[in-house]
Amino acid sequence: MNALIKFAIDFDVDQEGAAFIEYTALLGVILAVGIAVLATVGQWANARWLSLNTQLSATP
Repeated sequence: MNALIKFAIDFDVDQEGAAFIEYTALLGVILAVGIAVLATVGQWANARWLSLNTQLSATP
């Protein structure tokens, strides 16, 4: 029982693991937002490119 109490006290005192998890979660959010932005910009650029290509093909 004493080992369990010591483990709980040591776990509460150690903050390095908590900081690691916080930074990992923050990195995950930043990556998700970055991928979403890249996908949105890619779709926008593709639509513009297709529109330009269609207009140039229609020109005599």
